Amino acid sequence: MQVSQTKKKELLQAFGKVISKLREESKRSARSIAYDINLSKTTLLLSESGQLDPQITTFCKIAEAYYLKPEKLLEMIYKELPENWTIID
Repeated sequence: MQVSQTKKKELLQAFGKVISKLREESKRSARSIAYDINLSKTTLLLSESGQLDPQITTFCKIAEAYYLKPEKLLEMIYKELPENWTIID
């Protein structure tokens, strides 16, 4: 089964919305967060805008930048998606 482009876009936009909000709440710059987790600022900003599908290691780094376990970040992302949303139709 393949993931539709629509589903992928929805998931990445939810991810971006959550991490953008977390950064805003932390009152830190993208440069500062990216530096702390050894990530490029561009990668972080592309993730925030929903334009980048990060590797699992990058996802974990981003979670840790906000003192979250990856599963908590994933839970926050799913709360941004419609109820009963699934990646595969």
